[in-house]
Formats: sequence, structure tokens, C-alpha cells
Amino acid sequence: MPRKPAHQQFDTLKALQERAFDLFGRFGYDGVSIGDIAKSANLSKGALYWHYAGKEALFLDCLKRLHALFNEFVFAPMTAEPDARRAVLNLFRGVERLAEIPSIRNGIAGFWLLPATPETADLAASQREFELASKQVVETTLQRGVDQGHFDLHGDLEDFSRAVIALVEAVVILPLRYQSHEEVHQIVDVLARALFRAYAKAGLPPPI
Repeated sequence: MPRKPAHQQFDTLKALQERAFDLFGRFGYDGVSIGDIAKSANLSKGALYWHYAGKEALFLDCLKRLHALFNEFVFAPMTAEPDARRAVLNLFRGVERLAEIPSIRNGIAGFWLLPATPETADLAASQREFELASKQVVETTLQRGVDQGHFDLHGDLEDFSRAVIALVEAVVILPLRYQSHEEVHQIVDVLARALFRAYAKAGLPPPI
């Protein structure tokens, strides 16, 4: 069988990745089979295995794509902003922007539904590494805010960092496809204002 031209291979791979991301995001690792993904992408199983060694490799690729989106929209803008108050606002703005991406709005909770089995150990490790790095960004930003005199966390730095990550996950991971953009904006704005009311020394931030 002759090999497809490069552009056709790229289109096939892109379709495969898009469908896998959507299915894994909605149904989790155990809820999706190789056959489900191949059928959804209008491919044969053989075509799928041409690109990936198996379901674990494909899931890991999708998981890395998800992590990259969080880093692009949320954590990188936080790290790049020297003023901690604006960096915290970048977190909430990033969450809102992230929630507008169609592939995210379709649902991503499935990426947190990983069974504790030997075959998924590398996937779980990747997820833990991402979560630890995310918490570190938030913790570093809040500490910078304390050092700059903007926040008083009353000794709650580490616990509050975990709480912020939990809020981010709750806002983005829960099925936002049933909420309008304005509703998402209002949720994110309320969360940001609650943080500043509780811990900021200079009152509320400007509207997001």
C-alpha cells in the first residue's frame, strides 16, 4: 500500500488528535477504546497505530496538549508579570480565556479520571508533575505579592495555593458548555474579587 503524501498524513494525524482529545476529555481513559477513537476520526485501527503505539501514548499526547494550554493561557502570563496583583488577575483572565476554547468547553474532566494501573503510571506521573508545577507558580506569585506588600495571607500561603488550583480546576473542568460566556465571566470575576477581599491590603482589583 503506497504511503500517503505528507499533507494527507498531517490532516489524518490532526483529525485523530482532535477526536481523541474530545473523547478522552469527556469519558476518561477507561471510557474510550482505540476503536472508538478510530471510528470517530473515520480511520481504521491500522491508521491509528501508524501514528501511535497504543492508547497510552495517544492519551499522554492529549494530556500534554492540555497542560500546554493551561501553561499558555494561565501560568505563563502569571510568571511573566512582575506585579503580583496583576499576575493574580492574569490567572483569572487566563481561566476565562481558556474556557472559551471549543475543545475545552466540550469537557476535559476525563483527563482527571485515570485508573490506578501499571499501564497508566506514566500518565498519572505526568498529571502529578503538572499539578505540582502549577501549584508552585501560584505559590510563588502569592509570595511575591506578600513580599511586595500587596497581600497578607495570614500564614495560609501553601493551603491557599492549593485552594486556588482547586478553584481553577473546578471552573474549567466542570462542564462549562452549559454556561454562556457571560456566566463564565461572572463566576471568574466573583472568585477574583473574593480573593482580593480576603487577602489584598489595598482593596478590590479592577474588573477582569
